[in-house]
Amino acid sequence: MRPSLPFFLSLCLAAAIAVCGRPAAAQTAALPSPAASSLDRVIPAQYGVPLSPPPPAWDPYAAQAGQAFPATPPAANWVPAQASSAIGGQPGYPGYSTAQPSIMPTQNPAGAPTSLFPPGYPSQNSTFQQTMRLYQGARGSWAYLFGSGQGTSVAVNELDTTATFAVPFFHNSQANLNHAPLLITPGFGLQLWNGPETTPSMQADLPPNTYDVFIDTAWNPQFTPLFGAELGLRVGIFTNWDVFVWESWRLMGRAIGTLQLTPTMQGKAGIVYLDRNLVKILPAVGVTWTPDANSRYDIFFPAPKASKRFTTFGKHAVWGFLAGEYGGGAWTFRRSTGQISPFDYNDVRVTLGTEFVPQTPTGLAGSFEVGYVFARQLFFVDGPPQYQNLDNTLMLRLGLAY
Repeated sequence: MRPSLPFFLSLCLAAAIAVCGRPAAAQTAALPSPAASSLDRVIPAQYGVPLSPPPPAWDPYAAQAGQAFPATPPAANWVPAQASSAIGGQPGYPGYSTAQPSIMPTQNPAGAPTSLFPPGYPSQNSTFQQTMRLYQGARGSWAYLFGSGQGTSVAVNELDTTATFAVPFFHNSQANLNHAPLLITPGFGLQLWNGPETTPSMQADLPPNTYDVFIDTAWNPQFTPLFGAELGLRVGIFTNWDVFVWESWRLMGRAIGTLQLTPTMQGKAGIVYLDRNLVKILPAVGVTWTPDANSRYDIFFPAPKASKRFTTFGKHAVWGFLAGEYGGGAWTFRRSTGQISPFDYNDVRVTLGTEFVPQTPTGLAGSFEVGYVFARQLFFVDGPPQYQNLDNTLMLRLGLAY
């Protein structure tokens, strides 16, 4: 069922009641990931996480999971190699692994962090301690997929921007040990398409541009020292504005359970609902492993990521990463024949990148990625053609958050 206007108004009313009904007490808060195209931006990524999402990562959320500033500081005898930093998205998906910080007691052997997410790395659902503020921050990203616009060599410009707000939500509940707030993220996205070339024998066509206007909600509670969850919902309009029909509305979300397997490993399992025409739902399963203060491995489908901290620069940690994601989205438009048609654009992306993240609760964060994009496909609900394969290509992506 497509979301309706009453549903949207009910969601806004519930958020307003939550703000008015709870005091602005000190609690943990985290900023969701940017509205990157990866996983339809339904993967969470919190503040300071890589901007690519993710997880990202998965954007309502990117992944809505993010920067690592654990509420429990590292033990006094923990001396990192160069600076206090540690593990690692998109959602982000956006880049996407939204691992919660460990709240299990540890023996803290020499050289080991006291939690799953030591300070200084974008640890996807990590949180930092601060006084609750309504406005949490803003993110933006730009990606370019190379193409000539001739034949099936399609170029795409993707631009996204989001702002995140946090309100108390079951703040004093025993089922919310980490006092996770409700994160509300309005966002806007623009895609500029160049190609494919339409001929009598190849009738696939695309509009020159499409738009995303959406609002995300995300909640990442820790129910017990062992069990937690990453929950998110996104409702929005996805069209080129030449047409506005029921198919222009989309409802996306995620429901992922987390289990603390060891002080440095967290298991995850759940689903991501994409609400595309060809692919409605994906399983989400894997583990996040942080063997030391300078490494993080999200062995996680559909957004794997391996990250390593190289150095520090001023008050920022510099990380390198290798990541994968399921990119694309779904929109409605009026075809060259005059017919109104929903369509999907799907691809798989493998990226190599670097990111700088602040080692303080606030600050400027950024990322730069290069990637290879393959398995590119257009799917037209009302063909012809119903399927159109596109040429593989390269991608550049930049992101900033503050």
